[in-house]
Amino acid sequence: MEVAISSKKKRKERGHDSPAAKVRDYEAHVLVCAGGDCKKRGAKDTRRALKAALRASGLLGETRVDTVDCLGLCKHGPNAVVYDGTNPKGTWYLGLDESDVLEVVDEHLGRGTPVSRLAAERRPRKKS
Repeated sequence: MEVAISSKKKRKERGHDSPAAKVRDYEAHVLVCAGGDCKKRGAKDTRRALKAALRASGLLGETRVDTVDCLGLCKHGPNAVVYDGTNPKGTWYLGLDESDVLEVVDEHLGRGTPVSRLAAERRPRKKS
């Protein structure tokens, strides 16, 4: 908390109440794993296909796509998580390859319906 207060104080001293940069509002945010195992299994091609499908469907301006170092669940890769209004915890797609991307773009990102046959099921957290 001290760091946040310190940053706020510094901004005030510079005459800024809030950060100067503004964050663009997107309908969806997709994180594509680019970690070692996902990379070996074709994450780069999956991301490329995702961007191409978004561009072709006219959804690229509404969807932010970023790569991350590792999402975990490496043995199931390439993995991606879609954050949008359908599930606040995100919809996880494990083993997402190029052949599945168009369906995710059309159904999930285009119509707001996660692709249940591709989406990972959630399991409850272990209680301590």
